[in-house]
Amino acid sequence: MKWDLLRPCAHCPFNRGSSTRIVFRNRERAEEIEEIAYREGFVCHEHAELVERQVGEDVEEFYDFREDGSGQHCAGALIMYLQSGGGNVPFENLDEDEQERIQNRVDWQADVFENETEFVCSQDDRREHIRGWFRRKSTA
Repeated sequence: MKWDLLRPCAHCPFNRGSSTRIVFRNRERAEEIEEIAYREGFVCHEHAELVERQVGEDVEEFYDFREDGSGQHCAGALIMYLQSGGGNVPFENLDEDEQERIQNRVDWQADVFENETEFVCSQDDRREHIRGWFRRKSTA
């Protein structure tokens, strides 16, 4: 995974200031996404592969890191975690020099959610289904 993105894109789900941000289908799904983003990292959808995974009895589409390592970590998620206390697990596993390099490059003025709680609670405001947006994006 790469850490080169400086700011969230217009569709970043962590971009509080965007009217076009991706919103998850419900609060529970947002909690799952946040937990994955914290533990495993969160791929920027513009630098990802669309894959299908079995979730319970359903098959759902997800964006995931590219197997070749070229996928970029989401800048919005990273900035949110850094603002709220230090980063997520993949970031914390980087050496200190790399962490400092990344922190010096990101756009600290980006309008991302202040913390995980604000992100999850924001999903109550707009209950759009993420899959519809992804399908529109992938067929364009």
